Amino acid sequence: MPKHSTTAPWVWRVAPAITLAVCVMLTGCNDSSTPTAVQSDFLTDNALTDAMSIEEAVEKLQDADATAPLSLAIEGIIYAGEHDPFQSDSAAFLISELPDPSHGDGSLEHVDNCPFCKRRAESATKALVELRGDDGELIGHTAQKELGVSKGDRLSVEGECTFNPEMNLITIAAKRIHLDR
Repeated sequence: MPKHSTTAPWVWRVAPAITLAVCVMLTGCNDSSTPTAVQSDFLTDNALTDAMSIEEAVEKLQDADATAPLSLAIEGIIYAGEHDPFQSDSAAFLISELPDPSHGDGSLEHVDNCPFCKRRAESATKALVELRGDDGELIGHTAQKELGVSKGDRLSVEGECTFNPEMNLITIAAKRIHLDR
């Protein structure tokens, strides 16, 4: 404590502890290179060779019994146009059809800037990937935190799929995810 301080003496005793606590909270205390339990549960290094496009999955789901989920592997890109593809309160995110490699360079930048590709992407079926715990409930942390994914990542997802034609949306209860990095 400084010799001529007018501040209460207890402040000088707790200030270092408060400073340390704030620093730990701001920097975090876990190593981001260490896989989380969710990464271990869902991510696989093995490519999902039977993965199909979202369009192909819609066809299969429409041909199947609409009340029963179908186990499928679907490939896509984390993308929702102008919207955030990630739910802010749970480990769920939207994927879109992969950009057409025969038109443009296949990048999201091209999709956003080409009127043809942008219109196609906006009207295309999306897939909602949900990460659920052993209890069947959505995991309460974001997919970015749990999987280390971000907008523009290409991936394949295997899981139980249902199709909602009114919403033009496939929902995937993910079992395995392969990131195409």
